[in-house]
Amino acid sequence: MKIRAQCATMLCVAVLSLSMAGTAAATEPVPEVTLALVADGLDAPIFVTAPDDGSGRRFVGDQTGAIWVIHTDGTRSAEPFLDLSGQMVRLLEAFDERGLWSLAPHPDFADNGRFFVTYSAKRRAESPYSGDTAYTWRLSEFRVAPDMPDRADSNSERVLLEIDWINRKHNGGGLAFGPDGYLYVGVGDGGGVHGVPDVYIAPPLSDDEVREAGEIKEDPYRLPEEFYHFDAWAQDLGRLHGKILRLDVDNGDPYGLPATNPFVGRPEGRGEIFAWGFRNPFRLAFDRAGAGDLFVNGVAESLWETIYMIDRPGNYGWAVREGTHCFDRRRAFDPPEECPRRDALGEIMRDPVVEYANWSVTRPWSKVKMEPRGTANVGGFIYRGGRFPEFEGKLIFGDFSTRFDVPTGQIFLAMPPASWRGLWPFERLIEIDQRVHSLGQDADGEVYVLTTAQGIPVGKSGKVWALVRKAD
Repeated sequence: MKIRAQCATMLCVAVLSLSMAGTAAATEPVPEVTLALVADGLDAPIFVTAPDDGSGRRFVGDQTGAIWVIHTDGTRSAEPFLDLSGQMVRLLEAFDERGLWSLAPHPDFADNGRFFVTYSAKRRAESPYSGDTAYTWRLSEFRVAPDMPDRADSNSERVLLEIDWINRKHNGGGLAFGPDGYLYVGVGDGGGVHGVPDVYIAPPLSDDEVREAGEIKEDPYRLPEEFYHFDAWAQDLGRLHGKILRLDVDNGDPYGLPATNPFVGRPEGRGEIFAWGFRNPFRLAFDRAGAGDLFVNGVAESLWETIYMIDRPGNYGWAVREGTHCFDRRRAFDPPEECPRRDALGEIMRDPVVEYANWSVTRPWSKVKMEPRGTANVGGFIYRGGRFPEFEGKLIFGDFSTRFDVPTGQIFLAMPPASWRGLWPFERLIEIDQRVHSLGQDADGEVYVLTTAQGIPVGKSGKVWALVRKAD
């Protein structure tokens, strides 16, 4: 891969040192890193992925609907590989989590040209929801156009799954094929508590709180109890919300159910479910080596940003727990000390491997006093590339911004203990003058950082950067 690493295209970054989280510190020096520009002029880049076909191409997805090909010489395709903007719901010109989310090439993409995407399609006429934010959550399969490797056949869409959605938030949408050949799908909890009309906010926000919230008028922590049922969806095994699904896309119509999914042939839950208890599984990433564990980001509802390692089916706690802590919407900023550790089936609610407090702990009404480390976890990858031998087997992950009002995105490095259990210590590699929208990975295992200036899917401030050594 040719990286444009001239001084003019290097993002100015500060290499920072913070105290380690967890119980141990790094014992080996961490190389200084920086970012080299790969692509710009995007609205809000949301993923970088690459087919394992020897081409060296990278697919870059823009939240506003277009997927582009970045060639090995660094040039971008003149036309999109696929443009889904016509099928998508219209995005708000403000903070909006809807749009295009993920692309996963089939393991045999080089031979069959199949790939899968998740995105927010227009609301179905039969949807029980209405309003500006309602839409259809969609998982679809497409194929590459015959004799046109850099273009998808837009007429080849085969819809595998649709879910009526009430609100623009907590969509999930992460996609990844596992080493078992099955497609893993992250589905958010629905965001229902964030879609309640303003009239239901009680008591009303104070003037100071309105200024703090900016243009976001909703307050999901001041709701009548009639809306609390949305928090139960991630634990409801009869729903797909708040789950990691595992699908056999090579068999069945529209897909098959792997026999080892925990609820296949059982009345307790849907057969598609592999793991449950998630708020917003936005990014899924399998370790390319070792045991092939799955890593899923957990964007906080109130105080705790997380990353979960999924090495078996099970319950990951939301909305009974947020990370290693209890959660109660009625007292989100003064969480109870005690809450269930097991669910109704007797499953232990599993803890994350990465956890840190976000900016909300600085709110005057927060009873939790911790050092804030960011604003929203955007996921990451166990590093298996060749550029940083020192990072081999460690987790590189990102955070949206140190603070909301100033673009100060962050990249962190987490070091797994010998057992890969418990909370992993981590340190910050860099802070940048952009908001980190997502991270990506190419076929060689190298990591990309996807940024915007505004943090919203409008304008053309979106950029894709490669993580490189500062000396490169």
